[in-house]
Amino acid sequence: MSKILLLSAGTRLESKNNKVAGIVNNYLSELEISCNLYDDFYENVPFLRDYNDEQPEYVIKVRNDLIETSKIIIFSPVFNGGYVSHLKNLLDWLSISFDNYSYNELFKDKDVAIISSVDGKGNNAKNAFDLLGAQLSNYGLNVYENFYLFNEEDKVDDLLTNDSKSKDFFSYIESFLRS
Repeated sequence: MSKILLLSAGTRLESKNNKVAGIVNNYLSELEISCNLYDDFYENVPFLRDYNDEQPEYVIKVRNDLIETSKIIIFSPVFNGGYVSHLKNLLDWLSISFDNYSYNELFKDKDVAIISSVDGKGNNAKNAFDLLGAQLSNYGLNVYENFYLFNEEDKVDDLLTNDSKSKDFFSYIESFLRS
């Protein structure tokens, strides 16, 4: 299996989305699956203003790993039934033509799964998944049909203390990896 790219769009370093991304990163490492985790998009990635802008070093690092990746897992918070702008911004940077790569070429034929953690019940999470899934499809990615949701009842912290929750979640990860 080629490298797995983990993109965490948590809004704070200690966010639940960043926490679950770290847990997945450790899990894949234990399985000896090569992966790279990127986060902190809101500080490391300036907003794209023009397709001729010079690509930031952080985007180039992500882009270089994306070249060698067949699967991506995105960890996305839900805000008002949608996903966060700094995630869209990073994806737009990655879609830009460069060297011998054409527009959106880096995304073609790659599989992507979406995992979200929210503070409430997650009533808007399905809408956010649908919006983000549609955007990811526009880039040319193959969106995994199911998303995984952590909410006020099924917490990220349960992964560390509840064997049943942990088994369910890692079964989801393994199912995506086999797809």
